[in-house]
Amino acid sequence: MAFLTLAVLASAAADPTVFDPKVLQSTQLRGLGSDPFSEPERENRWLKDISTSTKNYFKKVLAPLQTPIVQEFQVLTILESYVNYTMDKVENATGYAVIWNRTHRMLMEETEETFDASGRSLYGRRRRPIGEKNLPPRARYINKILMYLNKEMDLLWNYNTIIDRKRWGVGNTITSSPYGPHGEHPERWRANGSFPVPIAPNHTILLQESADVQQTKIKLRVKADEKKFTNKYALQLQADYYSLVDNINDASEKISDLRNRLWKMNDFADQFIVLPSGVWNKIDAQV
Repeated sequence: MAFLTLAVLASAAADPTVFDPKVLQSTQLRGLGSDPFSEPERENRWLKDISTSTKNYFKKVLAPLQTPIVQEFQVLTILESYVNYTMDKVENATGYAVIWNRTHRMLMEETEETFDASGRSLYGRRRRPIGEKNLPPRARYINKILMYLNKEMDLLWNYNTIIDRKRWGVGNTITSSPYGPHGEHPERWRANGSFPVPIAPNHTILLQESADVQQTKIKLRVKADEKKFTNKYALQLQADYYSLVDNINDASEKISDLRNRLWKMNDFADQFIVLPSGVWNKIDAQV
């Protein structure tokens, strides 16, 4: 399992109630009052269950995946401070709050199953772990870990969506105000609200690439471990594991793209703020 380490991590830790590393070692994941594997007479009842070695294998490959998820969440925390700064600048210039969450809904996308060149199933970022109603104990234990990690990814994608919607809100305000921040002579303009001048956030992740500044890389790449299985439950769990890894890598790409879009929106905001009032000079900030 190999990742590119983030150059700089956020100073604020992720919510411990959501991203709790101890939960992956919790005995509560079993959902059982006692260990069924210690009773020889019950062994024949679970002939189709995954083996103990397979269970330990999945525990080993899944446990490290929480680290990149938390790192991505921390980067989003920094990016939210940046988009809030841009939004505050526009609000201060116009005297009106930016509308960004009027129709916000958390949508869960469903994707069809596709295959790569090697025949491995690619499920997309919204594949859900298999249902546990009829799973035998070992497979159920691993499935609970997968469900927990996928829940974290759902929160991560929702956070990414919130930040992007704030970016769109800023762009809509800029594009729909072609006569400058308030469209009339500054001496006659009265602010609709009180919006103080914001302070720019300071973090290397927010630095744009230039001749004298090295852009901080925030992309990471998780490599899935490959192993052959014949047990049907193991194959299902492996498919969910591959999907989770693809989900993490996809999130890293999208977060990097989001940072680039936030840079552009902040530049549009700076152009917008200095425009003369009452002069047509439309900025299309949604290109």
